[in-house]
Amino acid sequence: MTTEQGERAKGRLAGHVPYAIVLVGVLGGLFASWQNFRLGAYIMAASMLCAAAFRAFLPEERLGFLVTRKRVTDITVMALLGLGLALFAWTAPGG
Repeated sequence: MTTEQGERAKGRLAGHVPYAIVLVGVLGGLFASWQNFRLGAYIMAASMLCAAAFRAFLPEERLGFLVTRKRVTDITVMALLGLGLALFAWTAPGG
């Protein structure tokens, strides 16, 4: 493998790190919600808000699968999902 191929492979892998962080957060939130749905919803909300922040501040080539639509649309949808989940966890009765 040449140095150029190695750099391209490293760049492709680095492009999936933000997606992996969000995916692990959402899966962790789902797992946590089995014991405490409010905690799980907060974890998933934080993951979606992180996804919106990643999409807002990182270049597209570093985002991997988080890039699906126009930047404004992606940020709006992920931020609304995150805020909606946080609001749901905050207002839901019980714990």
